[in-house]
Amino acid sequence: MTAVALSNPTTAPAEGSVVADLVCSEWAKFRTVRSTYWSLIAAVVAMVGLGALISAVQSAHQVGFDAVSTSLSGVLLAQLAIGVLGVLFVTSEYSTGMIRTTFSAAPQRRIVIATKAAVFGVVAFVIGTLTSLVTFLVGQAVMSSHGVSLSSPGALRSVIGVGLYLGVLAVFAVGLGTIIRSTAGAISALFGLILVIPAVAQALPSSIQNSLDKYLPSNAGQAIFHTIKDTSTLSPWVGLGVFTLYAAAALAGGLLLVARRDV
Repeated sequence: MTAVALSNPTTAPAEGSVVADLVCSEWAKFRTVRSTYWSLIAAVVAMVGLGALISAVQSAHQVGFDAVSTSLSGVLLAQLAIGVLGVLFVTSEYSTGMIRTTFSAAPQRRIVIATKAAVFGVVAFVIGTLTSLVTFLVGQAVMSSHGVSLSSPGALRSVIGVGLYLGVLAVFAVGLGTIIRSTAGAISALFGLILVIPAVAQALPSSIQNSLDKYLPSNAGQAIFHTIKDTSTLSPWVGLGVFTLYAAAALAGGLLLVARRDV
């Protein structure tokens, strides 16, 4: 990977030009790393495969289930691949020392990290939405007579919601990676926030659990692709908004620290 030179010793480039160059640079880094493709393939296969499997099991053994959420349940596994890739997009440069070259070419550190988050966020949203659509259609085909159409209440919102959830998760992962800078540490923190804390919350007294559970990052964000109304969860758009605040806080923390710390 090579960094794009963004500064000229005699003339300062316009900010718009800097951002455009950074987008090209970060996109080049993203698409030229082999692990990127493997992680995205893993996310796609996990979402489609697990969704089809659970759809088949549900339709064969149960009645009255949520056909939309069932077909999209593979996102719970796909989110791990997206999260890991988001962390690696930042921490791999720190581990190899490439970040020094990046910041030498582009001294605007905060813009560099913000661009990383934007590039990966858009990629995760686009791939997540397309894969979600395929997953939904495959799942409904597997469920046959138990399936529903894309015009069913909440179906289209859920399909797009999966892409939005993964896009926000990507920004969240980039923020954590920037704050912690260690691959193992950032992945552990991400998995702890997304998987471990919600599981631990289940052991709390019901009075505390009911108040806390729906505001946890993953639980809040996943409300966007659930179609059954439940008083224990936030409404779809409010839940996504809460999850977006978590991602914004993580990214803001990363932007604050990256300007203050040595490389």
